[in-house]
Amino acid sequence: MGKNRVSTIEKLSAAQVETLRHVYAHQNSKEIARLMGVSPHTVDARIKAAIRILGVSTRIEAARIVHDASDPTAYQPLVYQPPELAYPPQAAETDQAQSEKRQSGIFSIGYPFPTKGRPFNTHGQRERILWPILIAFGTIMAFAALYTVLLGLGAMLS
Repeated sequence: MGKNRVSTIEKLSAAQVETLRHVYAHQNSKEIARLMGVSPHTVDARIKAAIRILGVSTRIEAARIVHDASDPTAYQPLVYQPPELAYPPQAAETDQAQSEKRQSGIFSIGYPFPTKGRPFNTHGQRERILWPILIAFGTIMAFAALYTVLLGLGAMLS
């Protein structure tokens, strides 16, 4: 890295450098804002200012430059999903057993919300399409029943 880059990085504030380190760790603006105790708009403003100072076009480039300047020997694996979002082994086995139980029939789909036995969103394409349709149908039926009851009450009172 040239001296020009190093002098440019020295123009960044400590908050901008910290923000770009979080960007390098593949965190989005909301996650960074939560960690730093600022709003996502502040995070975006810091990143835009750093991009302008460094003379690059993307936040990833800026984050790489800051990372390489701080420790060029550090290794960053290609991680696009934070490790805490990965499935624990027992949850994956439990969910696989449950999905095998639910394979029989069209109406054997999982709940659209987390449960004790299924704490993660593992719905397939069929379930992701079917649940909103079922919820909309149920809502229509509930309003139709309410309308019918109100018509009946109106007929009885008049």
